[in-house]
Amino acid sequence: MEQALPSTKPLVLSVKDGNFFLSLAVVGFVLAAVTTLGNCALLLTIFRDTRRLLQTPPSLLIANLCVSDLVVGLISGNLVAVKDVYRFQHLPVPRELDPIIRLVLGLSLFVSSGTIIALSCDRYVAVMHPLKYRSTITRTRVKICIALIWVVAVTVCFLPLTSVPENIFKIVYAHTHASLPALLLTVMYFKVFRALGKRKRELRDAGITSAMRSKKALDREQNMVVTILLVLVLFYVTVLPEFIALHLMQFCEPCKQSLSFLKLEIVFSRFLFLNSALNPFVYSWRVPKYRQAFTSCFVKLRFQFCRALPRCKTAQPNCAKRTTVIIV
Repeated sequence: MEQALPSTKPLVLSVKDGNFFLSLAVVGFVLAAVTTLGNCALLLTIFRDTRRLLQTPPSLLIANLCVSDLVVGLISGNLVAVKDVYRFQHLPVPRELDPIIRLVLGLSLFVSSGTIIALSCDRYVAVMHPLKYRSTITRTRVKICIALIWVVAVTVCFLPLTSVPENIFKIVYAHTHASLPALLLTVMYFKVFRALGKRKRELRDAGITSAMRSKKALDREQNMVVTILLVLVLFYVTVLPEFIALHLMQFCEPCKQSLSFLKLEIVFSRFLFLNSALNPFVYSWRVPKYRQAFTSCFVKLRFQFCRALPRCKTAQPNCAKRTTVIIV
């Protein structure tokens, strides 16, 4: 992350780059707003329909991922955009801003990656060991897992306050945050998709009516697996450029002296916020129960807004009819 660059590096962006920082600030505020509104809407949808959406372990993990993404948009995204505004106006950045950004962003990204790993493990057990799933993956165990993710994330993010050198911390954090999960999850999803393909072929070859219910359940599992895989792909597409740039900044001397590379690294650091902005829309698009609940919630809010407007009072019956049709 560009705010985590070594403070002793002599190269700084020229004051002629005001437009560059202005563009970053505008994009940053827009991304922060989209991230905050999208994740707030998904959380509102989940907790308005708690009885149905929070009864399964994956839903608890999705809510936790949504909370971590909300922290990214609400706090980290806005603070980074404020920092860009300071640099656009050629003002000194407050000393307290960088540590706060580094701590909050590191914490939320670690929780996000840990939650994605937990979701992937959940789907792995559901597909590879379907008969043991209910006894293995319980709501209590998932809650304990979520608590452990936050505890580990807080512990890791406070390591820079100890005697651990910052350069070592950044490399270790980058590998625990990106490379090790990438290797683990690639192997896991390879096995999951092989198992899904095998079970589909078995059901297709059976050709009997009694297998239709199992096929529908398998289709639901596959849809959820593909959804989490999309979230995983988004995560690594947005993290990988910054992961590579961080290593080049540490080990490539010409890169440290390149103004163009420094600008590119700053742009790559903004990719980290893009993933948190897209996650809620992926779930609303791919998972039917979230899409239906989100649509129902939106229509109810629209009806209440319509009823609050004086000019819409005559249209209330029509609004109610549309609401009833969509909910049913």
